Amino acid sequence: MAIDDARVIRFAPLQGETAVRLLPKDLRLEENLKTIVYLAPDNERYLKSDAVIEILSRIGGFWKACRIGKLLPTGFRDWFYDRIAERRRSLVSKASCPIPSADQQTRLLP
Repeated sequence: MAIDDARVIRFAPLQGETAVRLLPKDLRLEENLKTIVYLAPDNERYLKSDAVIEILSRIGGFWKACRIGKLLPTGFRDWFYDRIAERRRSLVSKASCPIPSADQQTRLLP
């Protein structure tokens, strides 16, 4: 949320009302709950590394440069994404779970 100055990205849990309404059931299965799904404005769905690249591109500015990652094979990018996802808790402070600000709360969907 911190890098999205234009506030163009919204967030919803894969088990929430928004996901139930907008995503097919296979994307909401338990084995998929540890990943990221990006639903673009044109309703195109992106998963894992594709989702991260699309989100960063949509944020714009310097982050558009991340599109160069599309030159790498999807399998490699997703493998790398999975390694980061497995270690994300050790990469940030375990005590780091801030209460969203009022502005951030407006970007959280049910």
